[in-house]
Amino acid sequence: MDTSEPNKVKTVTGARALVDALLREGVDHVFGIPGTQNLAVIDALRDTPQIRFILTRHEQGAAFMAYGFARASKRAAVVTATEGPGVTNLVTAIGAACRGFVPVISVCGVQESAIRERDATQDMDQIPFMRPITKWAYSIPNVKKVQESVRKAFRVALTEPQGPAHIEASSEILLEHTAPEPIEPAAYRNTVLPACDGAQLDQAFALLARAERPVFVVGRGVLNEAATGAMVQLAERTGIPVAALQYSPDAFPSTHALALGPLGRNGSGAANRTVPQADVIVAIGAHFDLFSTLYKYGIFSEQAKIVHHSTTPGQIGIVFPVALGVTGSTASFIAGLSERAAKAKLDKSWVDVAKARAEWEAELQGAVHPEAEPIQSQFVAHMIRKVLPRDGLLIVDAGNGGKHVRSYFKSYEPGTFMGIDDWGSVGGALPIALGAKLARPGRPVLCASGDMGAMCNIAELETAVREKIPVVHIVFNDQGLGNERAFQQEHYGGRLYAVDYKNPDFGALARVFGAHGEQVRKPGDLESALERAFASGKPAVVDVMIDQKTLAPVVYKG
Repeated sequence: MDTSEPNKVKTVTGARALVDALLREGVDHVFGIPGTQNLAVIDALRDTPQIRFILTRHEQGAAFMAYGFARASKRAAVVTATEGPGVTNLVTAIGAACRGFVPVISVCGVQESAIRERDATQDMDQIPFMRPITKWAYSIPNVKKVQESVRKAFRVALTEPQGPAHIEASSEILLEHTAPEPIEPAAYRNTVLPACDGAQLDQAFALLARAERPVFVVGRGVLNEAATGAMVQLAERTGIPVAALQYSPDAFPSTHALALGPLGRNGSGAANRTVPQADVIVAIGAHFDLFSTLYKYGIFSEQAKIVHHSTTPGQIGIVFPVALGVTGSTASFIAGLSERAAKAKLDKSWVDVAKARAEWEAELQGAVHPEAEPIQSQFVAHMIRKVLPRDGLLIVDAGNGGKHVRSYFKSYEPGTFMGIDDWGSVGGALPIALGAKLARPGRPVLCASGDMGAMCNIAELETAVREKIPVVHIVFNDQGLGNERAFQQEHYGGRLYAVDYKNPDFGALARVFGAHGEQVRKPGDLESALERAFASGKPAVVDVMIDQKTLAPVVYKG
């Protein structure tokens, strides 16, 4: 800090001002890799014990960790990388944050002005590159704009619909001095969502009151506002069954008497057979995704009246025309319907949910063969739910193994499930799990991926060991691309090509990294292997050799 002249305003470097702005936002973890043009930020973080810097082995892993941290903590998370390839390595996970409405803020370097636009090493025009996958991307032009840029990045990222923001600066800017601007977040952004309009709530309730076969469909807005308890009360008050969108199966406990389970491909048969009968569908905190709805009528009847609630108007009517769109906080929408239902003593019980769910459960368990060798994927998915504690957090990778896990997952508590929503990038599960575990250290965390997904970010096992982040990673190992094998069988006449390879023993590889690791080849050994993995207190890998032929369907089946 410059204090040479007593009457002169004290100044700090742009990097110090940036990190202080992160502190005011409550940031306590930053993920990333140092490089030439973000070293000034790294140097400032070195002198900031309130923030834990997690050095990763790849920028994609760092950004996925920020994704997992942000979702599990319900706060914005920060990732940093240097210019050029550092930025390009981030984009798969930043794209996931964009499609999944996750507030990840990337703070990156950019080449110094003296050598920019001269074909210098690692020089590229990064803002147009980042703009399509962020809500806001900005190259900081001078040191006086550093703190304002941080404030705007958080404001944009945390405004509904939430999503990623990107800011960048070169070392020449970050090492210049500027006056501190100690402005608290409440002075530049509002985090309280407006309540839903009373007249629209009256309209929504009137549609419900006239319905003969109403259904609630819940999405992540219920989770974001911790409104699962209120949603349970609304369902119990009205007798209306509840289905969940596929990416939010934990928005409503799937063991509740009125729970139908998740919709769509690889979803619950109870939901997929009940929801098409509904004449009124009330979607709450919902973003309609492809896997849940197929983007065509079938799961939703074309004759059904849809009441679509979202925190933002832009989400309404994207896929299906609605009878009524309602914007405002999810909690106020649920409370408004619940109050009106109580006053009217509304009872809209119309389907035997227990019977529908029992029939589907019988189908699921009928596909579990505990003695079969090679091990069946359905058995692995069943065993994951059996061993994972009720409050444990499950992260599911894209791919065939993840589809099986989705089918067998039952939620007992909100905030216990996470996928790579609407992006499906294979390989994110392990780093997402690491970020989630750092955000919620008291909860057991398990991630499930295929062998390709396991290999994509396997280097982050070293990060997990070094940083002592005890997550359990179960690998569905079928020595190939199971999802593409399923597609080739379904759509290409069974002509298999470029889907088979050989893997290392992932359990042995984990032990080389210093983690706990086992390989399982017999079904009877799986449960105890998973229990040992959790009991180890270390990062752990359980490599399960599965049957190549037990593939989840790639087309919708009710």
